[in-house]
Amino acid sequence: MRLQVKDVSFTYGSVPALENITFKASGGEVLGIIGPNGSGKSTLLRCLARVLRPRQGTIFFDGKNLAALRGHEIGRCLGYVPPPGGQAGFPTTVVETVLQGRRPYLTWGVSRRDLEVVSAALGYLGLTPLAERLLGELSSGQQQKVFLARALAQEPEVLLLDEPTATLDIRYQLEVMALIRRLATKEGRTVVAVLHDLNLAGRFADRLLLLHEGRIFAAGKPAAVLTPANLRAVYGVEAVVTEAPWGIQVTPVAPATAAEKEARKEAALARA
Repeated sequence: MRLQVKDVSFTYGSVPALENITFKASGGEVLGIIGPNGSGKSTLLRCLARVLRPRQGTIFFDGKNLAALRGHEIGRCLGYVPPPGGQAGFPTTVVETVLQGRRPYLTWGVSRRDLEVVSAALGYLGLTPLAERLLGELSSGQQQKVFLARALAQEPEVLLLDEPTATLDIRYQLEVMALIRRLATKEGRTVVAVLHDLNLAGRFADRLLLLHEGRIFAAGKPAAVLTPANLRAVYGVEAVVTEAPWGIQVTPVAPATAAEKEARKEAALARA
């Protein structure tokens, strides 16, 4: 088991954001984290990446407590890609940006091995023709591929992706998710991705964690998690859920009624 999370909780000041989160993620698996705004998705991913320190609980990588590892050791285990936007920073080229992923390995300078890994990451994502372009000159979809390549250059076993398709058009959404799927299936990496688009989650994820008010409301295969009852309880909408050849398809049709919202609150209280 690559990643194991036990009873993780986190608070912003006195406001609870996560409560007793427990799950596992295996190699070769895409685990999607879904839920409405404010449910704790990005907070959970940042705790996994050690950007935030949980108030309680333990996160293990291959049986090792991440809290006991040094920064460069964590960088070799986990690759974290924040949400799109605001990542460009200083004007750097694509190859310079991807080379930043080699920081956990750098000692006295850039080695031949570092350059080989960067070249392979660029090639894997089809970015080689753009290597000398400035990052700010690229489209948002191309930039997102660059940030994914930077994470790949770390050679991590676990990739943590926060809304990897946000701000992207339909074409780039499918391209990025197909690449993520390939990284898990072909490369055997563990991918944990926060996803807002339930149809992408139902198509590309092996399993889903549905968060509600900082807790896991449901977990399992997409067909078991993306049910009309769960969507009504967590998102407050009526939805038609169908199983298409490419995955689970969710079509929201209307907000839940007042009676349904009350039933949703009661269901959430019963789970607390």
